[in-house]
Amino acid sequence: MKINEKIPGICWPLSDFLRCITAAIIYFAISITAISKYSDGASKAAGVFGFFATIVYAFDFYVIFNDLSAFLKQGNSAGDPEAEKSEGRRIPPNARFVALFEAS
Repeated sequence: MKINEKIPGICWPLSDFLRCITAAIIYFAISITAISKYSDGASKAAGVFGFFATIVYAFDFYVIFNDLSAFLKQGNSAGDPEAEKSEGRRIPPNARFVALFEAS
């Protein structure tokens, strides 16, 4: 689908980071509501599932944060000719994120 090439003005790593934070906050809030407000078994199970999803999104947040910080650091040194000479060949700073979108 290559949506990253169709809409080039969006910082895709940052949008993925914001999606992850938003999902974690929403799942956490709904899980607390489900467990504290309702007392039936299905609500308790939904709350536990929501907490598990929150943990997964929090881990994804951590991984994306590390990737995003590396991506932004590469962007600052992109114009440095010494860095390009020492690397041999230059990989675009967003190559990993482009590959992620092409794989799906």
